[in-house]
Amino acid sequence: MGMKNILCLMIVSSLWFGVAIAASKEKPVKSLVLHYDELEKGVDVQNMRYLINSQFMRIDSGDDNADYILFDVNKKIIYSVNHDDQTILKIDNNEWQQPKFDFKVKIDQTKLSDAPKIQNKTVHRYEVKAVEKICTTVLLIKDIYIDEMKILYQYQQVLSGQQVRTLNSTPKEMQSPCFLVDQVYHVGDYYKLGLPVKITYSRDYAKFLKHYRYLEVNEKLFKLPKKYQEYKAFGSE
Repeated sequence: MGMKNILCLMIVSSLWFGVAIAASKEKPVKSLVLHYDELEKGVDVQNMRYLINSQFMRIDSGDDNADYILFDVNKKIIYSVNHDDQTILKIDNNEWQQPKFDFKVKIDQTKLSDAPKIQNKTVHRYEVKAVEKICTTVLLIKDIYIDEMKILYQYQQVLSGQQVRTLNSTPKEMQSPCFLVDQVYHVGDYYKLGLPVKITYSRDYAKFLKHYRYLEVNEKLFKLPKKYQEYKAFGSE
């Protein structure tokens, strides 16, 4: 699918209104709801839902009863909930710093003036290169949903912190420049700029934004199951 077709699809998708939530005892929480199609080599397309508010972010397949990831914004902790096993994988926040690489990393930003606008805003391209090879490419809308994008940035920091802690278990021959930049020390600075509508990574993985809108969602979606066994991610203290 060409870039213009993708962006035109985004314009249509921005008119999506979602489905009203059934009344319940739990109070509704206003959240930004993002739907991404996520593509990985050898795996069927997955539609992932991101529910983001000031306290939590939940990532799931769009089914309220499916397995999910919950990010506690204040505690900076990621929980991965598996219903079949009745387990919760906990990833604590581990502070980390990007090292001085022995290769050149370059970030390019360009305005796509000839691309269709989204919400009357120009789409920008953000590219991360290592040794002149493109590792990450992001198409984004600047200055939109900034508060929610900060939460995605914080989530990425915790996730990358876990990757940094387990780096020693990865064979040296697999630690290519793009692997280090794209997967381990993945800063996610593009979230500070605005809303990504397409992200492609060097590891044959891509995300395409399909729908986005504020909705009132049930607060129970941001709670952890009771009586599930909790354990820490590998490498955590």
